[in-house]
Amino acid sequence: MEGSKNELNTFLQKYCKRPLQKTDIEYTTSVFGSQYQSVVKLNCLQGQEYAGHLSHDQKTAEKSAAQQALTSNDSLVQEVKVQGPTEKKRPCDLTPAERAEKKARQELEGNPSITPKTELNGLVMRIVKRYLKKGETIYVSNKIGTAVQYQATVQVSGLPGDWGQRAWAGQVCSTKQHAEQSAAEQALTDIKADPTLMEEATKPKGGGKGKGGGKGKGKGKGGGNWWDMPYDMMGMMMEAMSWSGGWGGKGGGSGERERINEEEYVGTVQEWKGSFGWLTTPSEIDHPASKRRGGKIYIHKKDIENCPETLGDGQTIRFKLYADGSGLGAQDASIL
Repeated sequence: MEGSKNELNTFLQKYCKRPLQKTDIEYTTSVFGSQYQSVVKLNCLQGQEYAGHLSHDQKTAEKSAAQQALTSNDSLVQEVKVQGPTEKKRPCDLTPAERAEKKARQELEGNPSITPKTELNGLVMRIVKRYLKKGETIYVSNKIGTAVQYQATVQVSGLPGDWGQRAWAGQVCSTKQHAEQSAAEQALTDIKADPTLMEEATKPKGGGKGKGGGKGKGKGKGGGNWWDMPYDMMGMMMEAMSWSGGWGGKGGGSGERERINEEEYVGTVQEWKGSFGWLTTPSEIDHPASKRRGGKIYIHKKDIENCPETLGDGQTIRFKLYADGSGLGAQDASIL
């Protein structure tokens, strides 16, 4: 555990590919009698939180929390170590042989982006043959004891019959995120064990004419049902929807983009989620859509010049403004 805080800092700096800011890592320490317990929050890693063991002093408690964060993200830590100082290649930069090797390795090791929560969302959508509505999958997490542990339940009201009334409880875990994943894993186990539900999951949504089983008479790409996609992929899409605020047009919104004007705006990154994030401006923008998304402005890395891999909180962005069905968004953007 010695040096675990420094090791955590080094890992996050390499993973984020930028110098860490003061707000990227936050330690909170509580006193229980003569003992200390710390919780570390990784704001630069989707706000994940990890609780350490009870310790005799604050310094040791913070080291314990840092060690828990390293242990929980061991696969990412090892990946960063293997990469070393060289920049990770993008998929488009790989040779055919490297792509084949990467695909074989992923099939062998599994996809770390596929979690029980994303898999559960995808499986349920394959069963009910539609997108899940907001509020149909509900996670409730409760603190257990004084050691800052969590236990979560999940209920999926979109499931047919009595299944929609059931709630699954997961194991007691050190973080809220792990507790929710544990609950989703329990739900998956029971659903997969039911032959009726799994038979329904394998059925395609009733298709009309056209290549690929899709409705209509069109041919070519896009003719198939999205229901026939692997449910792990559908789960990832569902989780992306919950991050970005909706399905539909570019930029995570719904509907077509409508450029508001040709004026250039300046905003700062309030939160970054890996490939997209949220901007705020010094003054409120006078537009009906500004009230949506809590006043935040959506931005995707593809709408930023040179398509950066990541942005830090507080980064200044120049952009032009558009509106869609979900609110305001930024496009034609550049980093200042």
